[in-house]
Amino acid sequence: MKENETFADLDLRQTPLDAAYYGCTFKHCDFTERLFKDIVFENCRFLSCNFSLCKMKGTSWNQVEFHACKMTGASFSACNRYAFNASFKECQMQYVSFQGLNLTGFRFSSCRIVEADFGQCVLKKAIFDNCDLDRSFFVQCNLEETDFRTAYHLVLDPSQNKMKNARFSLQGLPGLLTQYGIQIE
Repeated sequence: MKENETFADLDLRQTPLDAAYYGCTFKHCDFTERLFKDIVFENCRFLSCNFSLCKMKGTSWNQVEFHACKMTGASFSACNRYAFNASFKECQMQYVSFQGLNLTGFRFSSCRIVEADFGQCVLKKAIFDNCDLDRSFFVQCNLEETDFRTAYHLVLDPSQNKMKNARFSLQGLPGLLTQYGIQIE
């Protein structure tokens, strides 16, 4: 177990990790293609780290902040569903999978979230602040009270999601009508 330590400029792709990290900061660390299995990260910060092609099997991400991280192809779908609470700021998140997770109250700020899989997620009260959601997948989601007002490139089918009190800007409305073939000018 590691507590209140800082790890910087490390290649952690193959390095054995401890079972738990509390209050730790990771800066410029490379986790590419890593399998995170049954590890606990609590109150940790990840700054400019690379999580490309990572899988998170049974791993807990509790009160974790990801800032300016690269996450191409990362899969959070198999992480510990009961200890997953994170925020994402200025992250590059292409082809990321959150499928089936409870992301209630999660905050995504200034992230590029391209072709992400949010299928069957609970995103109640989530915030997508200034996020590019180009070709991201929202089907059978609970989007109640979710804030998409400053998100862009959002396309989703309201008939395939629960959306009571979800918030959109006027500019975001065309993405809710795409499936009807309506042209808005």
